[in-house]
Amino acid sequence: MDEKINSLDGCENCQDIQIKKFSPLRDLINFDDYDGDYMRCGCGKRPLDIVMSHILKIMIEYEIVPEKATLRRNSPVPLSDFYFSNLNPQFINKNTLILLHQDFTKDVALKLISEVPEVKCVLKGSPQNLAGQLDKDSEINHFEILEGDDTQINVMRTLLGEKLVLVKNQAKHHIEVAVTTEDKLVRLHNYIKNNDIKKGVAIDAMCGLGALGIYLLKLGFEKVIFNDINPEMIEALKNNLDINDIGGGFEIHQEAFEDLDVGPVDLCVIDAFPQADISQVTQKANEIADNVVII
Repeated sequence: MDEKINSLDGCENCQDIQIKKFSPLRDLINFDDYDGDYMRCGCGKRPLDIVMSHILKIMIEYEIVPEKATLRRNSPVPLSDFYFSNLNPQFINKNTLILLHQDFTKDVALKLISEVPEVKCVLKGSPQNLAGQLDKDSEINHFEILEGDDTQINVMRTLLGEKLVLVKNQAKHHIEVAVTTEDKLVRLHNYIKNNDIKKGVAIDAMCGLGALGIYLLKLGFEKVIFNDINPEMIEALKNNLDINDIGGGFEIHQEAFEDLDVGPVDLCVIDAFPQADISQVTQKANEIADNVVII
């Protein structure tokens, strides 16, 4: 893992090249210059702006975006296959980028995978849309995998002095990078520390990939009840429990939290989708838990 983290940095010979984000790309670069090795350093990496320009060039040629497309307005969402804390690499290795755009086609995806060595996976979908399941009355939504492998690893530092690792599939799971999860872990830690909460039984009510509940176990809680309505999240949770060496002290349920038959407990943690109505969830949490924290 440390080797992977260290690989995020550029070498001493990597050239930090910036391309104007609001100017039409065609006015800034010669499209004929761009191939898979254009501006590649001897260490194997290319500057992020060069990689994104290469990607946008192909999107212009396939008429996915306008002829006067700019990096700022028309680029797809670039997601790394590996996030560590708040370190965002400016030099990109081969086979590390997951791209998301609502107008991608199969042909464009094949071109991106074959011509841009940094691209690992191409997804069709809008970042404004939810990947996952909002509530018990909602369907499970995915981004469409057009080409490649959407596996992503997020590594978070913690106040316990150890790292927490989450593995996800970006087509199935909500877009949330490591630094966002890390902030949630800090808020949870501080809430428990400042409120003198008994480290008995806790519920991670909408556990998703399991970060908050795993942290509670590492913090010393006797038992954590993981719950999520989405069966795909439950499968990811089980994998993440193994990855983080959690061998016991937990239960797993797959229910809408408001229908879950459990309690009383010392702590209930709620981490819902931003657009979710959590009024019933909060009411249920207050009924069964001595302490409720909404992350």
